[in-house]
Amino acid sequence: MKTERKKKIEREKKARKPKKNRTQKILILVIVVLVGITVAASIKNIISLELEHSRLEKQNSQLKAQKKELELELKNVNSKEYIEEQARKQLRLVNPDEILFVFPDEDSSQTSSSK
Repeated sequence: MKTERKKKIEREKKARKPKKNRTQKILILVIVVLVGITVAASIKNIISLELEHSRLEKQNSQLKAQKKELELELKNVNSKEYIEEQARKQLRLVNPDEILFVFPDEDSSQTSSSK
């Protein structure tokens, strides 16, 4: 009887080992998948940040160029010529001895004639 019990216990131990190995393999697989997902998400985040960085670098260079233009314009703001030019362009002012001719834009005349 004792030998039968020992044999039965040994069979149960052998039956438990494959279950233990299977559980360990599944656990390792889950860990590897989670690490893979984390790495993929990190790579995606890095790529999106690099794209945003390059976009911001371009925007920064454009703003620097605009700043230089505005600084040049600022130097000329108080000159009589600049003030006169802006008054003519923006306000359509003329000198008393001048006549202002206003012609319709080509685009607006084409749209009105095509209707």
